[in-house]
Amino acid sequence: MDTFKNSIIIALVFSVAPVSLVAAEEPSVEQRSELLKKIQEVNSQYTELLDKVDAIDEKRRQLELLMYQVDDLQQYRGGMDVSGESPQAMEVATERKKELEEQNKSIPDLPRISSEVGGVLSPKGRLTVEPSLQFLYSSVNRLAIEGFTVLPALLVGVIDVVEADRNSYMAGLTFRYGVTDRLEMELKGSYVYREDQTRSREFLTGSLNESIYTARGQGLGDLEFGLRYQFKRRKLTSPYIVGNLRVKSDTGSDPFEIAVESTLQELPRYTSELPTGSGFWSVNPSLTFIYPSDPVVFFGNIGYLWTMEDDKGTSLDADGNIVGFGMVDPGDAIRMSFGIGLGLNERSSFSVSYSLDQFTKSWIETAVNQEIDGSDVTIGKLLIGYSLRLGNGTPLNLAVGIGTTDDAPDTDLTFRMPFGFGGH
Repeated sequence: MDTFKNSIIIALVFSVAPVSLVAAEEPSVEQRSELLKKIQEVNSQYTELLDKVDAIDEKRRQLELLMYQVDDLQQYRGGMDVSGESPQAMEVATERKKELEEQNKSIPDLPRISSEVGGVLSPKGRLTVEPSLQFLYSSVNRLAIEGFTVLPALLVGVIDVVEADRNSYMAGLTFRYGVTDRLEMELKGSYVYREDQTRSREFLTGSLNESIYTARGQGLGDLEFGLRYQFKRRKLTSPYIVGNLRVKSDTGSDPFEIAVESTLQELPRYTSELPTGSGFWSVNPSLTFIYPSDPVVFFGNIGYLWTMEDDKGTSLDADGNIVGFGMVDPGDAIRMSFGIGLGLNERSSFSVSYSLDQFTKSWIETAVNQEIDGSDVTIGKLLIGYSLRLGNGTPLNLAVGIGTTDDAPDTDLTFRMPFGFGGH
């Protein structure tokens, strides 16, 4: 920069040299006055140029400061030492640091489609109360044939056609609290009402009468606890990563303690009461990945559901035979989901995703075949989520699930409306 200033001085000296040489021959009053005026103009121009050079130098240092921040990720997190820079550079660096820190810790807002995907973490000190309503419907059609064939087209025996309609209603209340800006605690309770209606008809027995069995169950469901933690992003092009840990209790009624209604052959086939819980404790760790790419957001989740085995009890009947279930392991599951979210405008967003749960076989201690055939089910579901923010900022979330496998519920509707208190 000093070389640049010296070159300006040399250029200015040569610009006034002809005037000085002319004035050295026979200086007159007019020439002297004109020479002084030229020198004053040159001095004024030189002062203006120096001011512009200083301004350019100031802009250069600010640009280098911001470029250095882009190259060094650590400077995004800790800020730079700009104590020796100008007040303008310090202001730019401080504003940029705050902006990037806020961007680094905030997750894009997605419609909440499950406990692991959607919504944002509660800020430190903020309590969120979220009432929810959920409806599940599934229908099962089963054809059972018991008999033998005399000819390829002639069947002798019983054909049993069973149709079951299952409806479940759940009212939930979830509390979430921001321990820090990156750590959130959650507690969820629910009240469950279930109703199953089963129709059975036997053909080839001389009767076309339908047998209808209705079962109901209501009460508190399983209590759930959860933690969510957002990891720091290594760089701005990295996805957001959130670690989830959910623990489900067995506070709901146990399906292994529910009485069953017997047929005339005294074989338990249809339950007269339905459980409101699973009867087992379970732990579900998972990771959620969120990658914003304007104007859409890609997200996914992968986890493992570990269900703890439990002793459901045994006893001896009058003949000394062991009855009951003994130790029962309902099986674990690998869970995964992926999808895409789109912000429709400043107040609403939309998402489409697919979830798949693969369960292992159940194991019952007292069963003849301890590994239960057909219990390794696959539950696939297409999820469509929508979120709308009201004028006061309260979001309304609606998620629609459509079953894509035989074992999944046909329809799943969930409505959530969270309210926030405190925090910043």
